[in-house]
Amino acid sequence: MNAALRGLLVFIALVIFVAVVCVWLPFNFLPSVGAGVALPVISLPAEVLAGNILPNFDFTNTMTSLLLVDALLILAAVVVGRAYRSAPPDRFVPRGFTNFIELIGEFLYNQAYNLLGKKTRAVFPLAASIFLFLLLGNWIKLVPGFESVGLTVCAEYNVFAPETDPEAPGQLGYRVSGLNAQGQPAGILTLFNSDNDGDGVFNLSERTGQRVVRANTLHCEEKYSWGKAPLAQAMEDRAIAAKRAEVEAKGEKWTAEKEEKARKEYHNKQMLKVLTADEKAALGSEEEKLEAAKKKIEAADPDRFTLVPFFRGMTTDLNLPIALALIVVVMVQVWGVQALGGGYFFKFLNLPALGKLRKKPMGAIDFLVGLIEIISELSRIVSLTFRLFGAVFAGGVLLVVLSFLMAFVLPLPIYFLELFVGGIQAYVFAILTIIYASQAVVHHGDEEHGHAEAHGHKASH
Repeated sequence: MNAALRGLLVFIALVIFVAVVCVWLPFNFLPSVGAGVALPVISLPAEVLAGNILPNFDFTNTMTSLLLVDALLILAAVVVGRAYRSAPPDRFVPRGFTNFIELIGEFLYNQAYNLLGKKTRAVFPLAASIFLFLLLGNWIKLVPGFESVGLTVCAEYNVFAPETDPEAPGQLGYRVSGLNAQGQPAGILTLFNSDNDGDGVFNLSERTGQRVVRANTLHCEEKYSWGKAPLAQAMEDRAIAAKRAEVEAKGEKWTAEKEEKARKEYHNKQMLKVLTADEKAALGSEEEKLEAAKKKIEAADPDRFTLVPFFRGMTTDLNLPIALALIVVVMVQVWGVQALGGGYFFKFLNLPALGKLRKKPMGAIDFLVGLIEIISELSRIVSLTFRLFGAVFAGGVLLVVLSFLMAFVLPLPIYFLELFVGGIQAYVFAILTIIYASQAVVHHGDEEHGHAEAHGHKASH
């Protein structure tokens, strides 16, 4: 058998393997035994769990993850603290979890000491806290069920689309078995069924979802009173609050009747948005337009749902990485001022170099370098933010896609890869904090002095 024939056989084997593993298993066999999973909605912004907790403030599922991670870290600190106080320092022997925390702390402290020396004590607490915080936050999202248990709600059209867009295609919506119009318990894992008719034919569009438009969402919310998404409810409540403020500003009293009327007007306004400009122009009175909109909504499929998880990886929300990046960059400036005083800012605005231009004309270059340092310092916010956000969010999307293609076995290697990536991202963020701090607290003149001492020490030998 020549090499070309062997290559052909290997190629045929690969095609068969891909056809079985990536086509027959995920799209036929697994759905037939109830093990096929739908492709969940991939949302860049965090999903809203409760709207208007404070004025114009929505509580998202990344905030629940943040609170959970904070609580676990506080618990870990209490456990380790009690363990250290259980015996005198000279007799204490760390075991189990305490030993793990000490191992991490010692490793990070040595890394910091190599760069910061005596100034390590000022920087290490923040760097270590960031590392543990991100490590736990990145790993906890890999717990099965963490991002797949939540509220079943009506899939939303694009609520941020202009009012002139009668469709405003939004989320992917799925048919869900076992729901009813009277009510559905919140907080249970809902399984999407791609064989709704029970005829043994599994519709791929039901597993990948269909993008809903305004009419779908409005009909769903009308049919299932419990299905209104928290974001939609929050937007309605804000509109009613604005109307109330407008009424009270006129010195009038806000009553239950006025609120009911305001909500009815809001709903009518939402209904009219499903009509095109030509359809509105062809109709006369407001009643005719509402009737036409109602018919259009009733003709749309209402049984399109999505899942709003109770928890979501906290670093997949861009707000958290950028907040951590801002904390680090600000603290670097604080450490720099503490170490070098007001002269630290000459690193960015090198006034002494301008003052010595007559003696040292090349000082103009030093001044320009300082201006570039300002850009470099600001760019750290962007690099720290998107390095963390991009790696973690992309890993989550990869897991979702592979789970859709094959619910078992195939995603397992990615789980282990995500464990590694989550740890590496936490370490990189912490070590960059230490590196940036070392660059801030060590003056350039100190480095030259240290080099001179080193050369003198070698010469004496």
